[in-house]
Amino acid sequence: MRLKKKKGIKWLLVGILFLLLAGIIHVLTPFPTKELTAEDKLPTQFAVPINTGFERQGKSQCAAFSTAFVLRNLGQNLGGAEVYADIPYKIPVSGYVLPKGIITYLRSQGYQPAIYQGDLNSLKTRLVQGNKPLIVLVGNGLFWQHYMTLVGYDDVKQELYFFDSGRDGDENADLSGNRTMTEDYFQTWWSNGLPVFNHIFITTEKSL
Repeated sequence: MRLKKKKGIKWLLVGILFLLLAGIIHVLTPFPTKELTAEDKLPTQFAVPINTGFERQGKSQCAAFSTAFVLRNLGQNLGGAEVYADIPYKIPVSGYVLPKGIITYLRSQGYQPAIYQGDLNSLKTRLVQGNKPLIVLVGNGLFWQHYMTLVGYDDVKQELYFFDSGRDGDENADLSGNRTMTEDYFQTWWSNGLPVFNHIFITTEKSL
């Protein structure tokens, strides 16, 4: 009797672990695709045409505000707070949005988003080829993570230009976006300390 009871408990624990693993995989997928697209002859300067303004986010709302910025630039009239209210896959208590939340929300709006893992050259290549803002994830492990939107770069100055909803105003004046980072500084935080989800960026294409 005891042996049967022990076996029953063992299989119950195995089942619980399996369900937990399946749940974690479901929440994290899709995993980033290794980005192999990269061009050697990119323009030395590039900026996506921007036809929308900037918004200041609330706490833990960077995913929604970055997503709203991308969609507004594609012609949709959406605010960051509105997107945050509807975007799924928020972490309880913190309210932070997992990458899957951005992907799921963009799909709900009729787009075909994709998440890639690449280097600086492949990031610039996707920006130039798509001519649309790209959402990137920067951070420091479990201490903090932050979504921003890449809108341009300047190879001569070795600078990258972003819309950062965590900034109060426009720091870029006549340059694209509202925040500038040097390439070295950006890559330090783009490494972000997360397994699998480091050096990632999200593209947005209209569904056929």
